[in-house]
Order: sequence, then structure tokens, then C-alpha cells
Amino acid sequence: MNQHGARHLQRAFTSFPSGWAGTALLVLRVVVGASATLQAVLLIADAHTVRVATLAAISMAIAGLALLVGFLTPIASVLVFLGGVAIMLTCTPPVPLLLFYSRTAAFQFVVMSAVLVILGPGAISLDARLFGRRKVAIRQPPRSNDF
Repeated sequence: MNQHGARHLQRAFTSFPSGWAGTALLVLRVVVGASATLQAVLLIADAHTVRVATLAAISMAIAGLALLVGFLTPIASVLVFLGGVAIMLTCTPPVPLLLFYSRTAAFQFVVMSAVLVILGPGAISLDARLFGRRKVAIRQPPRSNDF
């Protein structure tokens, strides 16, 4: 409660950290988004790719672009995560156009995507602009001393 009798509400989910934490989330989001987009383009361009991987690549490309700007980050991160898992399970090295040439690299990419789902986009994102914290003041009605 503040001095005017208003209570402040705060969401229990994604905060939009700023400062060094927000910058770190921006870097993570850009790396995952750019990697997802590049991998998706490489898989779509490859004529020998399995159909499931191509569908996963298309969703990864769209989600990767969304991550680059920080739009609907939790949803985009889940799509990138699922696309990464599908690619990891369906494409076996050596695939010449595979950015994540080893399963270890693909696994690390999937883990980074999962981390983005949990941590959210950070303050430097479109999500923060559209859905950021709002201050809502709820005033308490005056109390009567009639007992």
C-alpha cells in the first residue's frame, strides 16, 4: 500500500528485466532467433530434407524472426524449441546444410530456446513495449468508524 491507500499489483510471470540482465536476454534472443532463422532457411533450401523437418523449419523461420524483435517471445521460443527437437531427431549428420552439425550443438540450441521460454524477452523487446508492466492503483473505500 502506498501513502494514498492504493495497492500495487504485479504479474506473477515474465517481468521485463532491464540493465545487464535485459541486455543479456537481448543477446540470447538475437543469437537464438538468428540461428533458428538461418537453420530454417538452410533446411528449406535443401532438397533432401525430410518433410517433417521442412514443416518444422518453416515454423522455426517465422519464430526466429519473431525472436529477433522480441514479439510473442514465449510462444516463439516454444516453436523454436519444438523445431529444434524435430530437426535433431530427423536430420542425421552429415547433412551439408545443417548449421547444428552435431547433436550436441542442436541440444545446446534447444536448451537455449527453453531458457528463453522461462526467462522471457527482457526490457529491450517488442513484448515489453506492448505487454510491459503497468501500474494499477486500486483505491480502498474510506472506512467508516461505525461499529
